[in-house]
Amino acid sequence: MLTPIDLPDAADMAIGQLSLMRWRDDTFEPVPFQVDEIDEHGMVWFDGSGFKRQGEAGIFDGADQLLMMYEDAGAERPAQAVPASGQLLAEIKVAAPNNSDTFFYLVKNNAQRSATRYIEHDPATGVTRTPYYFLTTDPANELNWEHLGYEGYTGPADASIIDTLKMRMSGGIFFRFARMTLDNDNLKPRRRGFRIGPIRSVMHLETSVVFAGLPVMKMHVQAIRYPNHFEAHTYSRIPALYRRSVKAPQVVVSVDGNNLLGAKVRTAAGGELMAQVDGRIDVQELRLLERALSTDDSWIIFDSGNQFALLTELLVPKGLEGIPLQLVYQDDKELNNQPENYPGQLPNLGYALNGWPEANELNFSVRLLFFSQLPEQDLAAFAALRSGRALQITSRPVSQ
Repeated sequence: MLTPIDLPDAADMAIGQLSLMRWRDDTFEPVPFQVDEIDEHGMVWFDGSGFKRQGEAGIFDGADQLLMMYEDAGAERPAQAVPASGQLLAEIKVAAPNNSDTFFYLVKNNAQRSATRYIEHDPATGVTRTPYYFLTTDPANELNWEHLGYEGYTGPADASIIDTLKMRMSGGIFFRFARMTLDNDNLKPRRRGFRIGPIRSVMHLETSVVFAGLPVMKMHVQAIRYPNHFEAHTYSRIPALYRRSVKAPQVVVSVDGNNLLGAKVRTAAGGELMAQVDGRIDVQELRLLERALSTDDSWIIFDSGNQFALLTELLVPKGLEGIPLQLVYQDDKELNNQPENYPGQLPNLGYALNGWPEANELNFSVRLLFFSQLPEQDLAAFAALRSGRALQITSRPVSQ
């Protein structure tokens, strides 16, 4: 993902003039790419959201995002090679640990486009297909997952790997102990925008948060599907009345596994501690729960043992770092924690944000990255690589 700051030679150009290519088999060829315009809160811009767009419509400016797939990069072009048409603007070099450098080329006014699309998503049915996973959500409530399947998964073929995604808000009304809780079903998000491209699908949802019959704030959630991961971006302004009246607020986002007995869980704060899902909480799991996560190092890695693993991260803007962050981990074959399609929490894992940030806004993202199995390497290094933080991406202008 690159912005105009990363690509100054393309800044302020018309988006429709830009395309991406690679050097392969002694020629330039187009690769899939996507450009999304960004709003004032760092989310993908939709007119129906009511938020302002950064920059001008149709212009690559502000915080607009150019997206491509790492696997589509090619070799470095020969020094004098240029596309058959258009102008070569920039060479983008991607360096990954223990791999050779790969390259993309940003081009202006070249009509070639790749026919490859990594995302198929129908919001009317809630069905998503990618080369790696199959996901069905409730069309009436995007927050409620119904089925997740993963390519190569060796568990029960007809069972969903994940029960559902859970989002929960709670707080005490004037007093911290007189608490109310809102979950997926209470929040009832309404769609305000939808866009699908070859690299990702973005759905903008808006919900009114109502405590004790009083609408107190609006929450915006963008559900984003990528070829091999899913993200939920959340933004809301915190009105002064809500800040004063709701005590000890908590926002919980978690993933409920479907009977994944034998699965293993490690966290950024856990060191050598490892939880194993068996339907009951043991001493080691209690010790893991005591190790608080932080917003700058929040990864959780979950391995089902059946060729499906999950890396989760919680991301917040720099200005909101420092919100107390608690690990959510439940291993209980009897516990009922609605909404859910299957009994038990085997496991339910994720994050709880406790308290208010200093700023009058709540802005965070939860990232769910799918892969096949837990690697035999340093897990912190793997988390940095799998999330893209370990990639070194540089660009340089190319003159023709």
